[in-house]
Amino acid sequence: MPTILELLIMPPASGFILMLLGLVLWRLPLGRMLAFAGAAWLYVAATPVFAGWLLGGLERPYRIDPPVPAGAQAIVVLAGGRYAHAPEYGGGTVNAASLERLRYGARLHRRTGLPLLVSGGRVGGGEPESEARLMAGVLEDELGVSVRWHEEQGRNTMENALFSARMLRPEGIDHVLLVSHALHMPRAAWSFRRAGLTVTPFPTRRVSGDPVRMRFTDFLPQPSALWYTGQALHEYLGLAWYRLRH
Repeated sequence: MPTILELLIMPPASGFILMLLGLVLWRLPLGRMLAFAGAAWLYVAATPVFAGWLLGGLERPYRIDPPVPAGAQAIVVLAGGRYAHAPEYGGGTVNAASLERLRYGARLHRRTGLPLLVSGGRVGGGEPESEARLMAGVLEDELGVSVRWHEEQGRNTMENALFSARMLRPEGIDHVLLVSHALHMPRAAWSFRRAGLTVTPFPTRRVSGDPVRMRFTDFLPQPSALWYTGQALHEYLGLAWYRLRH
């Protein structure tokens, strides 16, 4: 989905747009309805209870740390982003999201002995190193785990899946353990299955909590909840866009 369109749909932009339209048309009943709808949407989108509901729909279908199936042949770790200018590391490195995935991938490798594929390209086009190379550096130099394959062409999750499948199939590999965030797993698993691979999801860092254990503060707007609402909506929109496009 185009980035500008996505930003306009997501909060807080969508709420402010509704409120602005409402102010422009204030003298009309529709204007006052739009202003109220915009304010209400911003409030709801910033509450932990709403963010948790959205996240739960993405995360709860996947078991955390499931048993490793007998037919698994490799581990695929998807990139989660880069820290482009890191002077303390002498250049670019992985960001926090990628590091969380790498730690879990390394743990799975030690547990199963399966070979590792890291997947991530040069999203901006001008980076000197792909995300896959940065990830491999962290795994090998800091976590002491060897990487067998580097998928460096993919610019998004669907391309990561397609190019990874092209690397693995010639070696007779068609069943992978897929490592990504629980939030991102529905889109990732769908993409890799669409690319023709058998996938066992191994999500990390589930954010959504127990919906029964709600507190009064879960109904009050909070900055972190607004951010998580945006992340969840990004995944829902992305999954819908992938299914339409692919």
